[in-house]
Amino acid sequence: MRPTLSLPLLKTICAMLLSSACTLALAQDPPARVGRISTVEGQVLVRAGDGEAQNALLNWPITTDNRLTTMRGALAEFRVGAAAVRLDGDAELEVSELDDDSVKLHLGYGTVSVRVRNAEALRGVELTTAEARVILTQPGWVRIDAGRQPGTSVVSVLEGAADVDGATGSVTLRAGKRAELTDEELRTGSLQRVAFDNWPEAMPAATPALRYVTHDTTGYEELDRYGAWQEDAEYGPLWLPGSVPAGWAPYSDGRWTWIAPWGWTWVDNAPWGYAPSHYGRWV
Repeated sequence: MRPTLSLPLLKTICAMLLSSACTLALAQDPPARVGRISTVEGQVLVRAGDGEAQNALLNWPITTDNRLTTMRGALAEFRVGAAAVRLDGDAELEVSELDDDSVKLHLGYGTVSVRVRNAEALRGVELTTAEARVILTQPGWVRIDAGRQPGTSVVSVLEGAADVDGATGSVTLRAGKRAELTDEELRTGSLQRVAFDNWPEAMPAATPALRYVTHDTTGYEELDRYGAWQEDAEYGPLWLPGSVPAGWAPYSDGRWTWIAPWGWTWVDNAPWGYAPSHYGRWV
């Protein structure tokens, strides 16, 4: 039988897999919300906790106490459900907290943009720099620059709105506005577009996959791009990959790696491989 992904069982199977991987090590279940590296261009490093930095790989899970660093000329993106976090070259971003209740990011230096598609994905999203704290108040898109000028952070809102707090005050920014913050002042002005803003948006606002899975399913945007859905009399709606090599089987092209707090975790090489590997059941 051609491998397919049974998605009506998504939430049940997800819970079983995560808890079974961590029962011996944890007193409580690990978070269900997790990020996924979705784009790597150039040299990008990822480090977990105090471990050694290693080259970032497509589909690598991102969670609390991870750090992403891009070299000059590189680009990186990771997604958490319907939220996309993008790093320009020569930047460092710490994921200080990522769980079911919050996504807290700290930009050490460089440029990051965050785009959130729906209100539910906004839950607990917070971005900080040495000079600023940013909270999206509605679905939208913000860009933050830190350290390009010493002691300065710039927050730009391309879509939606965001609350910005600094040492000398607070402001609500709406689309088309920016704020420049230092320890001595907070100045506002008009948005200034940069080349980084022209990175094409790969996640459509609406996709057939969302008829079968929720926005919280990290990697869902790849399912429609690389496969198709069909109804099955026994299993209901199934997803089929559009093209796999002869002899292919699930969990055959990738690697197992130990990732806290879940334990041994499969990292698939296929661009569509994250969601089917972590949320569904192959039949």
